Amino acid sequence: MSKERIPPQNLEAEQSFLGSLLVDKDAILRVADMLRAEDFYKPAHAEIFTAIMDLHAKREPIDMLTMANRLEEVGKLESIGGRTYLMELTTMVPTSAHIQNYANIIQKKATLRRLQSAAGNIITMSFDEVDDVDQLLDQAEQTLFGVSQQYLKTSFTPLKATLDGAFERIDELHRDKGKLRGITSGYRDLDKLLGGLQRSDLIIVAARPSVGKTSFAMDVARQAAIKSKLPVGVFSLEMSKEQLVDRMICAEAGVDLWRLRTGNLNDSPDQSDFSRIGHALGALSEAPIFIDDSANVNIMEIRTKARRLQTEHGLGMLVIDYLQLMESRRTRASDNRTQEVAEITRALKGIARELDIPVIALSQLSRTTEMSKPAIPKLSHLRESGCLTGDTIITLANGSRATMADLAARKIQKPLKIKALDDNWKLKNSTISRVFPSGKKEVFLMKTQSGRVIKASANHPFRAPDGWKRLDQLQPSDVIAVPKLSSDDNLEMKSDHIALDKIVSIESLGQQETYDATVPGLHNFIANGFIVHNSIEQDADVVMFIYRKAADKNYRTEEIPLDERYIAEIHVAKHRNGPCGTIKMYFDEARVSFRDLDQKYSGGQPMQAAAAPPPPAQTMQAAAPPPPQEVPAPRSASPAETPPPPEQPQPVGAVMPSPGPGSIPPGNGTSNAPQPNF
Repeated sequence: MSKERIPPQNLEAEQSFLGSLLVDKDAILRVADMLRAEDFYKPAHAEIFTAIMDLHAKREPIDMLTMANRLEEVGKLESIGGRTYLMELTTMVPTSAHIQNYANIIQKKATLRRLQSAAGNIITMSFDEVDDVDQLLDQAEQTLFGVSQQYLKTSFTPLKATLDGAFERIDELHRDKGKLRGITSGYRDLDKLLGGLQRSDLIIVAARPSVGKTSFAMDVARQAAIKSKLPVGVFSLEMSKEQLVDRMICAEAGVDLWRLRTGNLNDSPDQSDFSRIGHALGALSEAPIFIDDSANVNIMEIRTKARRLQTEHGLGMLVIDYLQLMESRRTRASDNRTQEVAEITRALKGIARELDIPVIALSQLSRTTEMSKPAIPKLSHLRESGCLTGDTIITLANGSRATMADLAARKIQKPLKIKALDDNWKLKNSTISRVFPSGKKEVFLMKTQSGRVIKASANHPFRAPDGWKRLDQLQPSDVIAVPKLSSDDNLEMKSDHIALDKIVSIESLGQQETYDATVPGLHNFIANGFIVHNSIEQDADVVMFIYRKAADKNYRTEEIPLDERYIAEIHVAKHRNGPCGTIKMYFDEARVSFRDLDQKYSGGQPMQAAAAPPPPAQTMQAAAPPPPQEVPAPRSASPAETPPPPEQPQPVGAVMPSPGPGSIPPGNGTSNAPQPNF
């Protein structure tokens, strides 16, 4: 007969640890954050440690008398062995000098027990016959990761435990009013608006192609890694690691990217590009940036690699370029892209929370953004769900009904209980957190066999038998899912809750005001008797759009004033825990980088604007961009404070300083050189 194996434990270490706390009132200060009650193998020891931590939280002395009194108050004194056992613990050790060693032993044994438990759970899961092996692997990995990150992953936490350090944290924020609570983005005004990039936040940065979203994200990553030594992981699905490295070198050194790519670098002693590149290479070589340029990567692989970076290097930020190129773990060809992207954003938010880091995900906007002039993006442009008209009726969980226009008009957007469709074709309780206007769009009237009608934009998804499909992917005779009503007996049933209704017509109604809703979790709701999907932005804590008039196809170059050609606007359209707003920055096309308006270049130390450009100088045409210091940073002022407008200069050639370490112009002066794709 095999001998039964006892789980890893060391009762003597537990007794010596507790005895040290009883003989030395200050010993708790050295180990309070090392162990938890569940780390003890013997239940009585866990109860004693809990009582010790209660006394410590109340700043009461820890000794035989107070401990016995506390255990008696909670009815645990007799179960742990009474005062006799407490006295026995004090005789286990003569001094508390080795208390940290005892704590390490207890911690090690507890980790081994958790590892055994995790392995048992994984074995149990492996006996379950499942179709999705990838999901099983992810669950197994998460189980093991939870063991290694035991002090980061917690179960339910009592409010009292969270409040313990609240006053100290608030007092520190009050004393250091200018101190960022989050991670710096490297940009002064953006940090003021966001309070820095917050841990566990999903941040979406969206723009049309060639506007600069990759440059912006890499600037944030580069500055966080260089200035704060924050480990940053970058998943680049579009550009190779060599392309990203070239961009970071040019941004850090203040060197023209096109000249670097073509080898046409300045090697003169007083204005050498090579000396600046050398300094940039030195700074970047010490920056903890980790790049993965796999072109085909799914969300599970990203999660796995991010966990590995967290374990090995203490990952502090994750950048993903870009969202639409990612794959979910779904493999069925019939799955709609809207559902897939929604799953990806939910998973990215999960990664941000699990690893307690900000995750920056880039998103490419569709051409619909360019239908307005100026083509400034809005939240409705980010959504793959489209929009509905204001007279669309939403059915609430209690059976009452309200139009989207009325719900959007509420001053306080209180959550509303609704029904939503799950993956098993069943209606479940869910919540609409808000309803809001999405602007004027072309809408279409769709009618079905049962008499249902709805007005929606072309890209609004409806639930079909084989997945979510946009309205412009549907046609008469197709069937879509609808909640079953008493009058739907003649319709084909998909489940006990859902029927399939045939489309009879789709026709355009022209431009109308539209609305959308946010439904966390299931991402759909019932509108006019249809099951409709909603947005991908709802999982994001922060949504930022980048707009540059120079990249707006609605404008010709000559229509754009000189002082706006190199200005980028960062529109913070959603900020879950703070204000929204617009930040203006300077975008340096030649060096593929953003910077604050009062900085000469983002790499190295900011330089003050010179009173006059130093010789030698090169004369350029009036269409050339002005030096960045001539663009005033925006600020509010009362009419009395507003200075008179400056005299307009005469139309003469703009004099720009030649490139050099002390004077970096905004452009490279090479008008015929092609610009890289941003």
